[in-house]
Amino acid sequence: MKNIIKYIAVFAIVLAFTSCDEESNFEESRTALTPVYTITDITGNNAAFKINIYKEVSVIVEYSTEVNLESYTSSGFTDSSTETNFEVEVNKLDDEATVNYILSADKTTGEGTLTVDGTTVFNVKVSEEEVYN
Repeated sequence: MKNIIKYIAVFAIVLAFTSCDEESNFEESRTALTPVYTITDITGNNAAFKINIYKEVSVIVEYSTEVNLESYTSSGFTDSSTETNFEVEVNKLDDEATVNYILSADKTTGEGTLTVDGTTVFNVKVSEEEVYN
């Protein structure tokens, strides 16, 4: 009789552990790969380390170092790229002002220029990448 009670108790414990359904307290991740123009090797005074201009989302991310970044809203994104050249124009919306970026580069080498507000020109390297957003 004692053995039967032990078996029933063990069976009840196993059944209790396997039948527990716990809801997840965490929201499902909504991250997805998003295409961007990545601007690197920026040469000039007060140049950013790297800039990502998002193609499908109104966002510009500027890296001051490899790990420090600022995110900005963008507007007026125009992509006039051809088979051989990158041609992109976009406005960065900062709290204080709107900054116009004109990006022009060769698709084969990636070398080109970034013109800021029509006056400051930086030599840059451009590539198309996908990043998680």
